[in-house]
Amino acid sequence: MNPELSYGEKPAGAEAAPKNFFSRLIGVYFSPGETFAGMASAPRALVPIIVFVLFTVISATAITSRMPMDKINEDRIQRQIASGRINEVQAEQQREGMKRFAPFMKFVIPIGAAVSAIVMVFAFAGLAKLVSMIMGIENKYMPLVSVTTYTLLAIAIVTTAIFALLLFIKPLDEFDWDNPIGSNLAALLTALGVVGMPRFVTGLLSFVDVFYIWKVVLIAIGCAAVSRKLKTSSAIVYAGLVASVIALIFASFGAIFGG
Repeated sequence: MNPELSYGEKPAGAEAAPKNFFSRLIGVYFSPGETFAGMASAPRALVPIIVFVLFTVISATAITSRMPMDKINEDRIQRQIASGRINEVQAEQQREGMKRFAPFMKFVIPIGAAVSAIVMVFAFAGLAKLVSMIMGIENKYMPLVSVTTYTLLAIAIVTTAIFALLLFIKPLDEFDWDNPIGSNLAALLTALGVVGMPRFVTGLLSFVDVFYIWKVVLIAIGCAAVSRKLKTSSAIVYAGLVASVIALIFASFGAIFGG
């Protein structure tokens, strides 16, 4: 990968660059720079978006059917009671609401998964485009959509496979359902016996995550590959700053409204 490539400029050996969906998906894992560079002039984002949505719907439906949702919801209610956020009357109202809502979950889960997948793709790509405009970087929106979709799909395949495997080899009562894969610093510190950290700190440390960092780096490489005169090193710095702001926002939101 050449970090000095400009927008629309073909890398060496571009004649052999991946063309179809599967070769591009594999290329995201093994040669992201060259793979993303081919999306500058040929985004072809429709197929990966459809695949990403279908994969998200199927995996979310299958995984949640294995999860003990009643226990997870009750544990969260008990944490809210313990923290003083709600009282027993409000807790009982939540339980009754969940019981009434339960019959609709088989429809809500796939619809919600599909909507969230689409929103993630266009929100991430839109944020990348906004940052590009602010920084005076020239690129087009649809290549950014393609980069984002392939990145999210590639990482979702890995994380979903790991999560599904854990569901079948690890006792369900040993799961931390707020941090099920445990690929981040918050999970590591908990495993080492560090407990009682403020919820904001725990939320922030959960973003120091192998897969979150991988996602940020891939999107940065992709943005550089489809932009004019943007170095990969600079793109990683910009993406890292944006990712840090996102982490701070979500950690703050979790600390204020989390259960």
